[in-house]
Amino acid sequence: MAIFRCTGLVVLAMSTLCGGELTGHAIVTKRLTKKAPSAAPYNLRGVSAPAASDKPETEFDRMVVILEGASKLPSKPPETLVIEQRDGRFTPDLVIAPIGSTVQFPNSDPIFHNVFSLSHAQSFDLGFYPKGQTRSVRFNNEGIVQVYCHIHANMYAAIVVTSSPWFGKPNGEGNFSWTNLPAGHYTVKLWHKVAGSFKTEVDVPESGAAEVNVRVPIDTGDKH
Repeated sequence: MAIFRCTGLVVLAMSTLCGGELTGHAIVTKRLTKKAPSAAPYNLRGVSAPAASDKPETEFDRMVVILEGASKLPSKPPETLVIEQRDGRFTPDLVIAPIGSTVQFPNSDPIFHNVFSLSHAQSFDLGFYPKGQTRSVRFNNEGIVQVYCHIHANMYAAIVVTSSPWFGKPNGEGNFSWTNLPAGHYTVKLWHKVAGSFKTEVDVPESGAAEVNVRVPIDTGDKH
């Protein structure tokens, strides 16, 4: 993430944007997620089982971090995101959507899928549809939308819908940061696909940096 410094004449043009910086660390002491099965649990009509990913997934890949402040700033513009159904999985299986965004669900498998959610934030059922077709949903409410397939119980994805302009995923070491923040009191919210929600409070100064740790307790159970 780029860090902008307020120096020289830039201060006059960016005086309302310059502010503090927040550096954070997600701390996990034990693997939270059970190892996924190596083969698909159903027959893809003669299609070979999906190969394992070359890039091992970490607990940080399953996390979303959102910063919420007392002084509300405008949300990021809505986006069009894609969660593909491929090899009996949702890909990607975790996305962050600015409020008002649309998510498309194309089916790339040679079988029918039925994408649905019973989540409080937004429920929907896209019905059965085959390879080559797609359905889409617009998300107008903040919250966690957990997505499944009526036909294949192993398929699970999550959409985190937020009105905050500050959000993202930790890097491979669990670090995250935001710059040019207005001074004030903030809540750092972390959500993990298995372990659930955690949050902590932090004060960001007018200039300089604040630091915060978010601890994700050990939890080996499934918490969708």
